[in-house]
Amino acid sequence: MAIYTPRQAPSRTRKGLKKPGLRDKLAALLPQRKAKPTAYRPQQAIATGGQRGRQGTLLLKNSLLIGGLILIGVVFLWLTGRWLLQSDVFRLSDIRITGEQVTTERQILDLAGLQQGGSLLHFDVKAAMARIEAHPWVARVDIKTMWPSAVEIAVTEHQPFALVNVEAGAERHLYYLSLSGELFAEADEGQALDYPVMTGVRADKDIKAGAFVKGSLAEMADHLLQVAARGNTVLPIQAVSEVHIDEKRGLILYLVDRPFPIYFGTDRLQTKYYRLVKVLEQLYAKKLVDAVKEIRMDYLDDKVLVTGAQIDG
Repeated sequence: MAIYTPRQAPSRTRKGLKKPGLRDKLAALLPQRKAKPTAYRPQQAIATGGQRGRQGTLLLKNSLLIGGLILIGVVFLWLTGRWLLQSDVFRLSDIRITGEQVTTERQILDLAGLQQGGSLLHFDVKAAMARIEAHPWVARVDIKTMWPSAVEIAVTEHQPFALVNVEAGAERHLYYLSLSGELFAEADEGQALDYPVMTGVRADKDIKAGAFVKGSLAEMADHLLQVAARGNTVLPIQAVSEVHIDEKRGLILYLVDRPFPIYFGTDRLQTKYYRLVKVLEQLYAKKLVDAVKEIRMDYLDDKVLVTGAQIDG
């Protein structure tokens, strides 16, 4: 009978580790080579021919779907627009015009391009305002659209206070004058002419772009008429018949019911006007106005010469 004798395990250190041999000690003394880390390379997805075909089919379907939706939207908007244009909802049933006196309602409607039953969707407010304001008698216009079927047009016309007889060579043209100094419209037959008239105005010298040239005798005559327009019981603007421009004598004023001229010159027009009021007041009070031949407001700075009648002062 054989006797089994177990092999003894190699001896260990107190920590349970094998003692290093001579080879291990020598290897530890030699420099160690560091292992190069392996670079990470992500796996690239490789599409097969079948996958590429499926992707192309999906892209084509999406493109067709988007194109179809856009086409449906365009058609819907077009049909909606046609329905709105033909619908009675936006048909004009109420057109109100205010402020017209010289201009007529028919003129304003034609210039605005409006008519009963027309579509409010077709109405261009800015273009209509430009056409109406191009009328010589219209100073300003305001247009309000009240959806879905009403428009309100408020017209402000020029207010004339005098007439200007403009000489252009051998021709004569009569224009209305506003308080702002604008010659805005030529007077036609049948229109009101009961205004003071400014005469002796030359188109090539006194007028530029529909207004009086600064510093001209025409501008001075306009200033004199505006002073008269402020209102005075003795000499209102309604009592003034004419203001004539004379290159040598300046401004000459004529009254409606008196034939004699009143010479103003070219300076201190407002002072002379109110001085004339006092002179006429005395003449009317003393019943001497019928004897007057002329009145010289430009005689001296502080004196008035009345020819044909004697007054105090």
